Amino acid sequence: MSQVTPEEMGITDLVVARLGSEQFKPIQRPDGAVGLGGEVHAKLWAPDGTLKQYEYGFNLVTDHGDEHVGDRMRLDATQIVTGMRLGTGVTAASKAGAGSFLGAYIATSQEALDAVAGGTDKGAGLGWRIDHVSTWIAGDITNGAISEVVLTDETPLTDVVGTAANTVARFVFPSTIDKQAGDSLVVTWNVDFLGA
Repeated sequence: MSQVTPEEMGITDLVVARLGSEQFKPIQRPDGAVGLGGEVHAKLWAPDGTLKQYEYGFNLVTDHGDEHVGDRMRLDATQIVTGMRLGTGVTAASKAGAGSFLGAYIATSQEALDAVAGGTDKGAGLGWRIDHVSTWIAGDITNGAISEVVLTDETPLTDVVGTAANTVARFVFPSTIDKQAGDSLVVTWNVDFLGA
């Protein structure tokens, strides 16, 4: 019996880390597979408006994230994604256990979504994209070792590390982000639903 990868089973996301111009890596899915995919973009802007750092790559949707998506398809009462949190932990992301939530929370880094998540049609046969965006403006936090970000459905959003039970997805950046007092950090989490 062959093993099925998490990507083939259904839910993943993408998050990237790069300096300079944006890059995009298309998500590969087996024909007819149903699942979530997408990417996370983290952009660190200097006070003068120049792009200092760009992070991008695949993340890992947690067990709670799988449950969250499934429940949204059957129960309108399930909490929607409410925001993001930042941390300095480096534990590898995992579906459950210590890697399924922030390893080392940065105090006061809980940030609500900038607006209600938007949805766009990617085109005939290409799926539907949901965008979650959170912005840490100049003065919000100052930290030279930002290494992880999570999507949370905690309601109301509070100044705590969060738990596996309210962490929808997590990503550990390939390179740490050094956010200085005058910098702004914008994290865009695109989630694509690619139905059969």
